[in-house]
Amino acid sequence: MPEFLKLRTAKEAWEIFLGHFAPAVTAEPCAVIDALEQILPAGHTLRPQDLGGLLAVGITTVQVARPPRVAIVSQGDEVVPPDQEPGPGQVRDINSYTLAGLVHRAGGIPLTYPIAPDQQAALNAAVRTAWEQADMVVITAGSSVSYRDLTANAIDQLGKPGVLVHGVAIRPGKPTILAMCNGKPAFGLPGNPVSCINIFQQFATPTIRLLLGAHLRRAHTVPARLARNIPAASGRADFVRVRLEERAGQTWAVPVFGKSNLIYVLVRSEGVIAVPLNSNGIPAGSEVIVTLDT
Repeated sequence: MPEFLKLRTAKEAWEIFLGHFAPAVTAEPCAVIDALEQILPAGHTLRPQDLGGLLAVGITTVQVARPPRVAIVSQGDEVVPPDQEPGPGQVRDINSYTLAGLVHRAGGIPLTYPIAPDQQAALNAAVRTAWEQADMVVITAGSSVSYRDLTANAIDQLGKPGVLVHGVAIRPGKPTILAMCNGKPAFGLPGNPVSCINIFQQFATPTIRLLLGAHLRRAHTVPARLARNIPAASGRADFVRVRLEERAGQTWAVPVFGKSNLIYVLVRSEGVIAVPLNSNGIPAGSEVIVTLDT
């Protein structure tokens, strides 16, 4: 065996390798950043490369914002835990867990609670407990007037000014409650999954980013050509779920229609198209912008 291959340590191995097979390279010192240049602005979400940039100039500690705690309360006598077999007229609680994932993705810490019954006193107590432990409260319930009244009353008892908006010109998601209670935001979301998730993304996600002190994230969008007509009623903003298909080098947005209580409308789609408030719809073949679920 050649002498240079008789190695006793890993250090020797590297020294021999560099000595026999590669020239030694010495990095010249260079200016990493100007002394007066801002490294990162307030509200910036730290990425792995940002940590490296800070360490490169000797910054080993930085002040960061505490992630907001977001309480999620699911309401309804017909709602049962996911591991329980639903009886007649019952549904599994899928909203709590879906919303928890969205809270985490937005930068918050989700707090989930037991399902609250359709009784005003019990709902008030559940919402009060959640409000005291969190920085923001989200209640997901049914879509009927009676459900909304229970939710609105439960929110109003938390503090002033209470309910600010009761119903929005958005489809899906019209039966929505927006509130502020003693400095803490609160939301009453529809129970139907598609409506619930749409309203959360439109209102709750930006609120979490603001509570975090972070910049609003730039939406990930792709241009596409619409595969089918999208009808709409003037006077409301419609959000239509779509899936993407590649056809002859062109990206097509295919609407995924279905009732707002069907979670598979969300599962089978990849993004959403926003139909403007005063539009009567979008004809097939139009160029559209799809906001992706990322």
